[in-house]
Amino acid sequence: MKISISQRHSALGETHWRKFCRWVGLSRGSGLSTAALLIAVSISCSESSAARDIGSPKGQKTEIPFGLYNGNLIIVKATVGSVKNVNLILDTGTSPTVINQVMADRLNVRGKSGLLQTLTGTIRVQSVMLPRIQIGPLHADSIMGVVEDLSFLERSIGISLGGIAGLDILRSSNFAIDYRRQKIIFGPIAASEKAVQFETQIPYLSVKAKIAGQEVRLLVDSGTGGLLVYRNRLRAAVEQLHIDPNASISTAASGGTHVRWLSTEVSIGKGNLGARNVAIADVDSDPQDDFDGLLGFATMGFRKVSFDFENGLFGWE
Repeated sequence: MKISISQRHSALGETHWRKFCRWVGLSRGSGLSTAALLIAVSISCSESSAARDIGSPKGQKTEIPFGLYNGNLIIVKATVGSVKNVNLILDTGTSPTVINQVMADRLNVRGKSGLLQTLTGTIRVQSVMLPRIQIGPLHADSIMGVVEDLSFLERSIGISLGGIAGLDILRSSNFAIDYRRQKIIFGPIAASEKAVQFETQIPYLSVKAKIAGQEVRLLVDSGTGGLLVYRNRLRAAVEQLHIDPNASISTAASGGTHVRWLSTEVSIGKGNLGARNVAIADVDSDPQDDFDGLLGFATMGFRKVSFDFENGLFGWE
């Protein structure tokens, strides 16, 4: 999932037009993983008067456990406003942070309405000033976010959700995701032999990679299970692709779109990952997007990934 931001000025002050993305499912066979098929919408969020307080203790390491759902969704316990033990998805590919409509109603949070364009039509969401959110050592007070109905995700994973903690909160601290131990480690990041510079850190994280010998830019997305590239961004020969009749990309409210798969060599920076299955989304990306696809982790064989924002490095083991 992804946000891009462009700015304009008006009599009301600076306004950010956010392109917000809709979660979709990438299912293969009997398993369900979640990919972020990028569907853009503009929501006007005035932040000129918004108080922002996002932080974490510096120089300390803190670990919190997480659950892994659908093979790739990282879910932690958090406090949202006065409500404790709230299930939040941690997603580096989302910004701003999202709270579920049920949670917004419980906290009596209201805001400005906007339209979200999805594969199946337009839905209405709200941009709001979020209450305090606490995730382990991270805390965020009075930041702009979005209210969305996440019931489709709740049905998919079988638990209640308070929302999705996005990059706007997560980038306030270096952290690592340890898939073997199912821990999030906040704090200093040790140097790694396998690391690459972020191409961008704001408004989203991206890295350069090579797929089938072609250089691409991938959005670094913990909410996606593996590699996904948009069909209009990869110059692979048609005969190299195959359609899996059991694989599709679908929204919670619609049927699926077939996915083509490319088995090819993949590298990130100087690190060769070897042969990987790359999902080719049977849709075109927004021409304005300056990235070509998504880099997820859980099904890529990564045991651990790290986000060193101070040095601008993405690392993996």
